[in-house]
Amino acid sequence: MIGELLRYLTTFAPERIRKYGYLKRLIALEFRARRCADAWGMHRSRCKSFIVKAAELCAHQRVCVVVGSGLLLEVPLKELAEKFERVYLVDIFHMPQVQRAARRHFNVKLLTGDVTGCFAAIKENRPPGGHNPAPPARIPHLKEADLVVSCNCLTQLAGPFTAHFEKERGFSDLDSDKLAYQIMEQHCKAIAHDATGIGVIITDTERFVMQDDKVVSRTDLLKAYKLPLTPTIVHNEEWDWFFAPHPEEHPSHDYIHAVSGKIYQRNVKEEEKAEDGLAVDTTPPPPSLDDPVAGLGGLVPER
Repeated sequence: MIGELLRYLTTFAPERIRKYGYLKRLIALEFRARRCADAWGMHRSRCKSFIVKAAELCAHQRVCVVVGSGLLLEVPLKELAEKFERVYLVDIFHMPQVQRAARRHFNVKLLTGDVTGCFAAIKENRPPGGHNPAPPARIPHLKEADLVVSCNCLTQLAGPFTAHFEKERGFSDLDSDKLAYQIMEQHCKAIAHDATGIGVIITDTERFVMQDDKVVSRTDLLKAYKLPLTPTIVHNEEWDWFFAPHPEEHPSHDYIHAVSGKIYQRNVKEEEKAEDGLAVDTTPPPPSLDDPVAGLGGLVPER
């Protein structure tokens, strides 16, 4: 805790990054990743391999965009920099170690900004929530990128906003879950449908609290949202992330996250879809802001 506090006090960050808790979350993630290095090893390796697999499917390798680049824990930066002419790492804030890593590659650029569009909506006096739905996602280079990767950020996008709105606007748990659902839906729509190149979504989907082999509790991290279907079954992978072995969060309970990786490839031949037994898209519509939902508990380049 002392190390995290010192890092917080000595890291330069804009006031908004501190106010909404982004810096605190990044530092907590950094220190947990160190403590849980062995437990996280397989998850990080699977993420990197999955992203490289998607990169190899690209007909052209000119532009790659990684959304939620974070601390680069799951991003195969060296491989992407070698494959693509330009690589953009996109996040709300880039820690000093990430800035140093980007400088090692002449074709890697950092873009700083809010990909949810919520800050822009707040600035325009139409904050999401209530009768204002979440705005469309704001992902840079979406229409020109050959590869767009959403890297383990989907379930984290709404947290800073819902926490702030609960404190400042009296959001209930249902209000927060509805907004989180809408933000995730807009983000996935951009990656899976609006992007013109190959889209990738890697996200945790469920949290299991375990005591030995017994499931103590289970939480839907997607708030009842269903990820868009991929063109073929082979574009899906799933694995477990040993997120918090005891006593990280509990003296005797382990926290395991189920992770899903999906590749959205355009112009897949109909016979390939048939061979893979592609199901009909049954993704439910977004929840209305007026109706309860069952089961719901300005990008700037840095250089």
